[in-house]
Parts: sequence; structure tokens; C-alpha cells
Amino acid sequence: MTILNGELFLPARRKQRERDVGVDSRFAQARTIYGLTSDIFVVYETDDNTIIVGGLDVGSSRWTQRLTAQAAHQLWSILTRLLFPEKSRHVLGMAKTAPLCAPVPELTTRFEIMRNPDLHVYDILGWIGDEAWWCRVDYHTARRLWAALDVALYPAGWAGPVTLHGKLH
Repeated sequence: MTILNGELFLPARRKQRERDVGVDSRFAQARTIYGLTSDIFVVYETDDNTIIVGGLDVGSSRWTQRLTAQAAHQLWSILTRLLFPEKSRHVLGMAKTAPLCAPVPELTTRFEIMRNPDLHVYDILGWIGDEAWWCRVDYHTARRLWAALDVALYPAGWAGPVTLHGKLH
């Protein structure tokens, strides 16, 4: 069984629905399929140090997934390399990394992203243990996702909080 856009699909219906929304065969293993996503958002939860990512799926239903800070940093890093290849080494060299954490059963802990140059989209596969969820974003939504992750992960900038001490005149 699979959940696709909030609907429960049996294996036979899943294959047809995957063709309808254009799921790449590499991402067909995902248990939850959101398809082309818009209105992407990111929220940092300070009380448990997790990140919530979500958006509107192809059926205009809102979805959310909770990520570890490490997974959010991995997603940000991969998007940095894909969206800004000429500047990524410099940016990633300046950015603080997220601390390692133990796997948490209900949180997304790792990502795979594939750029599809023919369709001008990015396929994002998030892993929660052995189960995966999949969404697709266009170039502009990928940039908005990167920017929202950037603000959530680095509110004080890539190097972390910096205090400048100067003379008062």
C-alpha cells in the first residue's frame, strides 16, 4: 500500500498513478508520493531541534515532513551544490555543519536529490528509516526551499553568531 496525495493506493493503482504524476523509476520505492510541490515552507522547531518542511502537493493538499537538523543540513548542502555549482565550495566551506545525531524513527534522516534537466525539476527523496517519501520541485521552488532552509539553519549567517568589538568614538 502507498499513500499518494493523501489517498491510499493498492499496488496496481499505484503504478498507474505514478505514470500519471511522472514518478521516475528511481523514486518509485517511496511509500509517500507528493508529486510536483508548490508553496514550499520550512519551520525550525527550537524545542526539539527539528526542521519541518512542507508544501502543497499536486492535488493542492498541504503536506509536512519532520527532519533532523543533520538531514536538513544535508538537504541544504545538496541543493547548494545543484543550484550554485560555481559557488558551492566557497559557501559550503564557510557554513557550520549540523551535529551528528542518532537515527530517530519518525524523522527524516537523509536525502537523495536528482536533477532532471529535461523537465527542469528536482526530485527529492527523503528517508525515514527504511521508508521513503518523494516530492518534485521546479527550479524556482528549489531556490525558495534552499533560501528557507538557509534562514532556518543559519539565522545568524553561515559562520554562526559573530560579535564585533569596536571602539566607540
